Amino acid sequence: MTARVRPVALLLVGALLVGAPVLSGCSLVEGVIESQTGGDVDLGGNTVPADFPAAVPLAEGDVVNGSAVTGPGGERVWNVLINVADPAAPDSIAAQLEGAGFVAPGVGGVTDEGGTLTYTKDDLVVNVLLAKVGDAWTANYTVAQGAS
Repeated sequence: MTARVRPVALLLVGALLVGAPVLSGCSLVEGVIESQTGGDVDLGGNTVPADFPAAVPLAEGDVVNGSAVTGPGGERVWNVLINVADPAAPDSIAAQLEGAGFVAPGVGGVTDEGGTLTYTKDDLVVNVLLAKVGDAWTANYTVAQGAS
């Protein structure tokens, strides 16, 4: 896999990690993903992965799932899904990321129903997929880090 394609593939695998825990036999799912990517997968549970980058602030709320995958070249992708009660979650999350020094490259956008936020800082790329659920939001963070 080329260096340019690998981060995209890892981001896609990271996004798939959100749905994988609902499947039965998580260790089976981990094994399938690992055999296809050549990386190491941890489907986690309802906590933030222990090695999640401290530089990335997360919205306050209930963690539904926390997962991570390491690519064969050392690239790391984390995925954290949070139920956020804050009705202003998109603005709050953007302010948190900007306050932590992340920069929005002008990709994505949010409406009253949902959308995406994309931020970068150093070797981290943060994509937050937001969806309105009643008066609250779900925030799905996918964080990619290049090989060190």
